[in-house]
Amino acid sequence: MFKIVNIQQHTLKLLLLLVFSGFTTILQAQQAGEVRDQEFIIRKDRVLTLPQKPRRFEIIPVLPTPKSTASFNYTVQSYFLSLPPEAIRPEAAQKQWPRKQEEIYPGFVRLGYGNYASPLLDARYNFTEEEDYDFGVRLMHEGFYTGPVDGSNSAENFTQFNLDGTLFKDFFQVYGGVDYDRHHFNFYGYDPENVLLADFIPNQNTLNTFRLRAGIQNLEKMESFNYDAGFFIRAFNDRYLAKETELGAKAFGDFWFDDYLSTGIHMNLSLTRPEDELYMDINRNYFKVNPFVQYRKSGMSIVAGANIIFENDVTFNKRSDFHVFPKIDAHYMLADEFGIYAGFEGDVLRKTYMDFVQENPFLGPSETLLNTIQNFQAKAGIKGVLNDELSYELGAAVGRFSNMHFFVNSTADSLRFNLVYDDDTRMINYSTKLGWHIGKVYRLDATANYYFYNTNQLEAAFLRPEWELSLNNNIMPMDELLIQLNANMMGGIQGLVNFGPEEVNLSKLPIIMDIQLKADYRVNERFSVFAVGNNLLNRQNQRFLNYPVRGIQGVGGITFKF
Repeated sequence: MFKIVNIQQHTLKLLLLLVFSGFTTILQAQQAGEVRDQEFIIRKDRVLTLPQKPRRFEIIPVLPTPKSTASFNYTVQSYFLSLPPEAIRPEAAQKQWPRKQEEIYPGFVRLGYGNYASPLLDARYNFTEEEDYDFGVRLMHEGFYTGPVDGSNSAENFTQFNLDGTLFKDFFQVYGGVDYDRHHFNFYGYDPENVLLADFIPNQNTLNTFRLRAGIQNLEKMESFNYDAGFFIRAFNDRYLAKETELGAKAFGDFWFDDYLSTGIHMNLSLTRPEDELYMDINRNYFKVNPFVQYRKSGMSIVAGANIIFENDVTFNKRSDFHVFPKIDAHYMLADEFGIYAGFEGDVLRKTYMDFVQENPFLGPSETLLNTIQNFQAKAGIKGVLNDELSYELGAAVGRFSNMHFFVNSTADSLRFNLVYDDDTRMINYSTKLGWHIGKVYRLDATANYYFYNTNQLEAAFLRPEWELSLNNNIMPMDELLIQLNANMMGGIQGLVNFGPEEVNLSKLPIIMDIQLKADYRVNERFSVFAVGNNLLNRQNQRFLNYPVRGIQGVGGITFKF
């Protein structure tokens, strides 16, 4: 009973407390309308954190696996056939690759004949079946058994024989060969209308040259280091007392640092022993070294080096046998259509007796043999290509030379020529080159040169042309026909005839004009016909004083490959 009364009392007290609290709150709310100063504090650094509440995931119920009610039955039927298994035999594919015509027809023969009793034979054969080496042989003979002066008195003929071979290795090749040249001719430079020479029989001469050569060079020319070195032995003689032996060697090597910069060296050695009527037991030695540096990039090329020469020719007032000259050559293409070039070089030009007699075969006994000293030669010009068809080059060169050689008629025998030298020769050369091509149908190559000589000891630049002009036209209207029309002209040539110690006769030769026409028609792959016409204007051209060339001269024949 006591506990129940007690609980009631506590309940009553609690109710009275709640009523009093609510009344107090009402009173405070009635007083809240008053405006009072308030102050609020905002804390930015306070972070509210809430406790994490675990999330409840429900597991996806596993669906029942569908079961098929259909039944699949396969019926296998056996076929009893007695067939053997297929036999597969792999074989390499056989394909006939086309071969070049040069490989199919290694042999070549040309036969012809023309006026002036002129037979022509040119035969070649190359053995190229082996992989490690190849070699070839050539025989050529061309004769003119009558000539422009008294028939057979002005006859001449040429014979050449060549044997070449090459041995190929992995990184280099060894090459060599044997050459033989024979030139037989008459000294026919006399007046056939002179009654005193009605039965005159001129002297004959035969120039024989035998040459043995060998060398080695690398195969891959795109390597950083390239080389080519070789030597030769040459023996020369004529029907008189002139003879000359030569031991020579040439070498070249270059090294490329990159695609633009390289360095290299050229070497040339020539040891000769000439003999003639006026001298014998002479040793003419010549050794030249040309180191250089080359830079080329974006249409620009510069080559700078030096020519270092030792030669032992004996001349008047010679200071030394040792020579050093600069050599600079440069060109720069501003565009394909226009570029400039320039160069400066000094050198010693090697001249042997064979060099002189190849230039003028009617050479007689000479007192001395000298190299030509090129003290300097400077050149400059422009060049370019227009429309990928027309190429041009215009330039000028000026030089100073010592011991430049010229030819004059001998006082003892006007049918022969002697060598004369000038100690100080100034030369100016203006040159023009022009090229034009239209596909394979037409090609033109033209060159023109004008020379001005200022000699110190001689009256003129004897038997050297004042100007030269050359025009070469190649016309191919169809694949089977090739036509060549060429023109070669010279002018301003002066000769000298000495009648005595005080009497000198200068003779200016007429303009040389030689028009040449060639045609070659291919009948089939093996057989073709040709025709050649020389000096079609029938002019009495004289390259050397008193020696007119043949008039209109033609040769026709056939060519056969095998």
